[in-house]
Amino acid sequence: MSMPSRVLVCGASPDNQNRNVVLRSYVAEGFWQLRGIESVVNVPLEHAATKAWSARPELVVCFGSCMPDDADYSGIKRYCAQTGATLVFWLHDDPYEFDFSYKIKDVADLVFSNDKWCAEHYDHPRAFHLPLAASERAHWRPISATKDVNIFFCGVAFGNRIKLLRDLATPLQEHAAVVLGDGWPESELPFCRNQRLPNNELSDRYARAWITLNMGRDYHYANDRFKLDPSTPGPRTFEAAMAGTTQLFFVESLEIVDYYAPGTEVLLYNSVREFRECIEAMVGDRTRCLAIAAAAQQRTLREHTYLHRAQTMLQHVQEWQAGR
Repeated sequence: MSMPSRVLVCGASPDNQNRNVVLRSYVAEGFWQLRGIESVVNVPLEHAATKAWSARPELVVCFGSCMPDDADYSGIKRYCAQTGATLVFWLHDDPYEFDFSYKIKDVADLVFSNDKWCAEHYDHPRAFHLPLAASERAHWRPISATKDVNIFFCGVAFGNRIKLLRDLATPLQEHAAVVLGDGWPESELPFCRNQRLPNNELSDRYARAWITLNMGRDYHYANDRFKLDPSTPGPRTFEAAMAGTTQLFFVESLEIVDYYAPGTEVLLYNSVREFRECIEAMVGDRTRCLAIAAAAQQRTLREHTYLHRAQTMLQHVQEWQAGR
């Protein structure tokens, strides 16, 4: 089967409930970078069906979260059924919202989950794992020795993160860590500040940091059916690597080694002692710290952009079409 030349990328939920609209633009960017693509349209879900009838895409990618009640796929499904276009869902909030996956079971031709363990639990004959990625255009930053932050993290203060930073408080304070986000107990953890950063500024902060902490989350909206533990690193793993920082990754799943090599592209720890050893090693050898950041950035450029994810998705689409 030939590759589709016209692609429509839309939300899997209405944009007024979508906190990750910017990620959809990276998905569209990935398809634009593919050879042979004539057009890529990026629209909110609420305008997808109307736009499809004028743009005539051969592939429709619904990207995001299917949890909101007013996520209506009937219009775009009707377009695909009547024209023969392929309808793909790429869900980016697994496993935290997995219980809502029933909503797309009879709608999607193919399903892609951001989480590897979660993908194995889908009640769909064509469910695959496809991690998120980084955008070279949006997230790449030059690497230099002029970094002015020792340790950095930005994110919501989920319970597991607060607990972890309590355990690491002494070395974090000793090395002047900067932690930003929402919900942090500033009085208890003085290196934390409740301040949000836009995505473009976040990459600048990564680039300024010698070390960026990488911590998952444990807040589940709808994950009661199988109570799945997340396995795949989130998008900021790839975005931070693209920005040229050395990541210190708290090991909850060893899947991280499928994406970055321990010791040369990422640093792993699961105890306070290992954390302190990693920090002291990087403080004592800035050349090695920069080398790890550069190696991770190059790995990301080679394997972990949205172009690479679009290529993988199209391979599965073409295999399914050939077997129909």
